Amino acid sequence: MRFRLFIMVLLAGCASAGQAAGLEVYLSDKTAQLRFINDAGVIGLPGADMSFGLFYSDDKDYMGTVGLHAAGTPAGEHPVTFGLGGRFYAGSIDDPDQNFQALALGGEARLTIPANMPMAVVGELHFAPSVTSFSDADQLLDWGFRYELEVTPGVSGFAGYRRLTLDLDEDSNYRVDKRVHFGIRFSY
Repeated sequence: MRFRLFIMVLLAGCASAGQAAGLEVYLSDKTAQLRFINDAGVIGLPGADMSFGLFYSDDKDYMGTVGLHAAGTPAGEHPVTFGLGGRFYAGSIDDPDQNFQALALGGEARLTIPANMPMAVVGELHFAPSVTSFSDADQLLDWGFRYELEVTPGVSGFAGYRRLTLDLDEDSNYRVDKRVHFGIRFSY
């Protein structure tokens, strides 16, 4: 079941990779994530992005994500960008042996620091209450922050922290990810 879920999300992401606006990879000492970011204009939502992600941890936890987010800048010339949207999570954790699905709403705030090498500080939060969490999950909370540095046009490196926590049916919390990570993002 876990392997089928992993392959299904991978194929969904690759199927739309031809329209991709970016590819993001991050690694920590025990986790890895790959995410395709696409222009949602191909499904009739110009100005929004859709994403397909795959997550793996050394604890044999697997997760796939599909997201849809719109971002904009407040009126005037501000270095801050806000985005809102949703993300669907589906995965399997090894210990305890449980599966989860969750539909989370959330957003992102980005502070761009103009410089010779453009930089940004980004914070992100997604939450799924029990009414939109299924299978063995009662709630999902995914938050993180990172510092990005544009190395060349279209290529950014970043360092950040992510915490992804599940409240399980067994009245226990399980931290799927709670690590500092480093990554790279290709935009095209």
